[in-house]
Amino acid sequence: MTVRESVHRFRYVLLALGVSAVVHAAAIFGVPRTLDAVVPEEPASYTAELVSAPSASVVPAPKPQAAPPRAPRPRSPRKPAEAIASLPLLPSFTGEGSASLPELLPPLPDLAPPEPTVVASAAPPQAISDAKAAPFPVNALPADLTIHYALTSPFADGIAQYSWKREGNHYVISGTAQAEGFFTLFLEGSIVQESTGTVTESGLRPERFVERKPQGPEESLAFDWPNRKVEFNRNGEKKPGELADNSVDWLSMIFQLAHEPPQGETLSMKVYTQRKLYSFELKVLGVEEIEIPIGRVKALHLRHTAKDANEQVDVWLGLDQNYLPVKMRYPVARNRFMVEQAATSISRR
Repeated sequence: MTVRESVHRFRYVLLALGVSAVVHAAAIFGVPRTLDAVVPEEPASYTAELVSAPSASVVPAPKPQAAPPRAPRPRSPRKPAEAIASLPLLPSFTGEGSASLPELLPPLPDLAPPEPTVVASAAPPQAISDAKAAPFPVNALPADLTIHYALTSPFADGIAQYSWKREGNHYVISGTAQAEGFFTLFLEGSIVQESTGTVTESGLRPERFVERKPQGPEESLAFDWPNRKVEFNRNGEKKPGELADNSVDWLSMIFQLAHEPPQGETLSMKVYTQRKLYSFELKVLGVEEIEIPIGRVKALHLRHTAKDANEQVDVWLGLDQNYLPVKMRYPVARNRFMVEQAATSISRR
């Protein structure tokens, strides 16, 4: 048996002998008091110290440039009313390379007194002076005349006549109108009108207008020239109104045109009926030759236009008929249809 095999075979016996020897040695020599502990190395410590950097000139950062204010966004102008002009937009103002809003208030004026400025002002209204009686011009109307008309319309036909009489400075105009033919079955009787007034240097100045119908109460107008008032009397009710210059009633208008035919491009007239006041702006269209029942005549054509085409009024003044209206076309029945009125005869006395 080899040594290796012997050791391997008796390995446990040898181990037990070794342990026994160690125990006996410890008992003989004693156990050391302390074992030298392993002292770990101290960790390295680090210190930091702030050292100020060398002084240098500090350059302030540039201030951010403020963005220029946005220009005001223009607003669409509101639709104005019947007669009001829209205000213009404020213009844009620019400063030194940047936009700025206009000042809301104007700069204060200098302390020195400004030079006086002459401002035109409307003259105060003047009271109407008392009517001064004056004869008609040479080519005006005779003292007594009558003009007859034929009336045609989509609704009915008729006849009318107007008589002018003047004594001194006082005038009376009377008019009658009635239906003709088949329509007399529905429109019985005549409508009678009368206007009285004074002839003045400025034309006819009516004092009273009356209309009488076969049925219904009398309707009238009363003119108070000193106080510039007019009184409407219709259906038993009286209502006051303002009286303007160059105002006439419907009957007086026919003879006012003959007395004072237009000399320029337009002629303004205010015409009262027993219902309301009509303002006419008659434009001169020129001289025309027209064919009417009394023959072919030369006439000065006047026209009043309005926004509503149904309110148009046309008047033809006969040049050789003392500038009497020899033909008229006007709306009736609240502008529902037009009536044409043409002269059939003129008699003078």
